[in-house]
Amino acid sequence: MTNSSLTKYFTLLDNFFFMPVSNKILAFFRIAVAIFCIFQIGSLYPDLLNLFGEQGFVRREILEVLLEDYMPRIHWLSDQLILIGISEVTTVFGLFYAYILVLGLMAIGFKTRCFSILAWFIHLLFFGSGDIFMYGADYVTTSCLFYCMLMPVGNHFSLDNLLKKKQLNAKLNTIFPIRLLQFHLCLIYFFGGTSKMIGVHWWNGEGIWRAMMLPDFYQFDMSWLANYPMVLMVMGWTVLLFEVGYPFFIFYRKTRAIWLFGIIGMHIGIGLFMGLYQFATIMIIMNITAFGSEYFEKWSCFFSELSSNFYYKKQMAA
Repeated sequence: MTNSSLTKYFTLLDNFFFMPVSNKILAFFRIAVAIFCIFQIGSLYPDLLNLFGEQGFVRREILEVLLEDYMPRIHWLSDQLILIGISEVTTVFGLFYAYILVLGLMAIGFKTRCFSILAWFIHLLFFGSGDIFMYGADYVTTSCLFYCMLMPVGNHFSLDNLLKKKQLNAKLNTIFPIRLLQFHLCLIYFFGGTSKMIGVHWWNGEGIWRAMMLPDFYQFDMSWLANYPMVLMVMGWTVLLFEVGYPFFIFYRKTRAIWLFGIIGMHIGIGLFMGLYQFATIMIIMNITAFGSEYFEKWSCFFSELSSNFYYKKQMAA
């Protein structure tokens, strides 16, 4: 292989991972994840003490057996605060309100890095203390908050950017953070799809039938589908195609829109027909951030132009 060929490949690799981009989509990611987390923890408010309290559904002794020693948990904090007269109940509710405040500051982009780290840590405290009740949405949320810690999510549409005296250097924004998110999603869907392919349930439609009809997920009476087994089979094949094909077709520009909107549609279906609204929402947020930047840029330019025209007409009228 000649030096020119090597240079060409290294240039392509460099452009793939470190091409300069605006990364405005990361502002959407920051705001969307923060708002999602507020609604997520808010939905648990009536059962905070049952899920995370000392006398809740699961006693501390059982959680200690299930959790790794390094996993943060609320009683690390409550055991210290009780020494100065602050009860465990006050600690749990205090953390709840602190978490919402931190997420709000993260959403508006104030000291974004600091409050992203704090939001991730408080989330881990709740996550560890209620681990037995957590499911896929909580694991994905942990990853999203971790990405918010590492990625430059405060560079656009944030108080940090507004208060900066020095203008942001556009060359410092590269596509690398987006690539991390893209590869993460490719791993999720590819291995999720291949694991489904091993059995027969997603080939014969039983996987779709179970997803909609099991008592844990039952939302609507879909029993009429039993009369149309071919429909269930085609739906199962479609899920396999979109999940296994995700890493191969999502990067190709001509098929990207089909796969992106197909996956988003799949998650909307999961939310509607299985009741997993939180999981569906956080996965849609991740997909839009990872592969929807070009559409986000077009929409942001459209709304920016629309607001500029409105402001101009208002000024002319005055």
